[in-house]
Amino acid sequence: MPESAPTERALQLLGLLQTRRSWPGSELAQRLGTDARTLRRDVERLRRLGYRIEAKRGPDGGYGLSTGSDLPPLVFTPDEALTTAAALASSAASGAAGGGELALTALAKIEQVMPTKVRRRVRALRSSVSLADSPNAASGAYPAPLDAGVLGVLALACRDHERVRLRYMHTAGPEAGLDLVRNVEPEALVPRGTRWFLIGRDADRGWRALRVDRITRAEPTGTRFSAQQVPGGDPVAFLSRQFGAPPRTHKATILIHAGLEQVQAYMGGFASDFTAVTLSTGEAATHWRIADVRLEVLAGGLLWVRWPFEVLDSPELVALLQERAQAFASAGGATQPLLP
Repeated sequence: MPESAPTERALQLLGLLQTRRSWPGSELAQRLGTDARTLRRDVERLRRLGYRIEAKRGPDGGYGLSTGSDLPPLVFTPDEALTTAAALASSAASGAAGGGELALTALAKIEQVMPTKVRRRVRALRSSVSLADSPNAASGAYPAPLDAGVLGVLALACRDHERVRLRYMHTAGPEAGLDLVRNVEPEALVPRGTRWFLIGRDADRGWRALRVDRITRAEPTGTRFSAQQVPGGDPVAFLSRQFGAPPRTHKATILIHAGLEQVQAYMGGFASDFTAVTLSTGEAATHWRIADVRLEVLAGGLLWVRWPFEVLDSPELVALLQERAQAFASAGGATQPLLP
């Protein structure tokens, strides 16, 4: 094997470990085309670089990455890199307390270490996104799935003023269910909530806001066009006029009477934004910041909290919990009313 093989194999191993919580050792060795002894050496090589890799013995044993206090390098595929860049750009658009600046800083750092081809697509994405006055997207809802290849083509087309040929899936009206060809002169990409929109001039329909997750294919045509101003002068304002004002985002800070490590160990797989706090009594506690456009989603998330907790700053959420408390008590067999 060439001398570089161990390094290449270690990077491949890292990429595999990042795709699953746990891998059987025999399957990892087979994927890497090596034996168990060489696999153990590769695991040790990654551990020396700062990766915390747990090994479990026995019939159900294997290897898996665990969380740690350090942040070692990550391995991204080109599509993962572009998708990460899209998420950071969307976060920058949200304007949440300093989060926008941090997102752009992180995006700039990622760009520096990307291969030239991927960097070109990411820079095009960053230059094509309209962020000014973009609606706050700090929501617990799941983002609409994006095709990284489509997003990259659209970003480059916006930057270079190049016409694109799209296949767009319609979900309403007489064209519902049809995947139709549309020729578009793209102007900007705008994140809104959990979705991305392409603002551009359709050759047959005029200015439109198209959902990127409904674009099944995007092809550059090689034909350049002279940029024209979006009606009203601003892509974000144009999108707001098309779809109305975004729904209000409800936010709440939950004080959980348990230490940060306990909370993260139990809830870290499906929640985030935890902060350690110390109460005046000396008790270790945790702040959990949650947000969604629906109060019911916030209330539902609290079912996962196994310790006593308090809602600190959302009277609306407190009122909803009080309203639903009797129903939960009845379902649990309580006979005495909880509210006067």
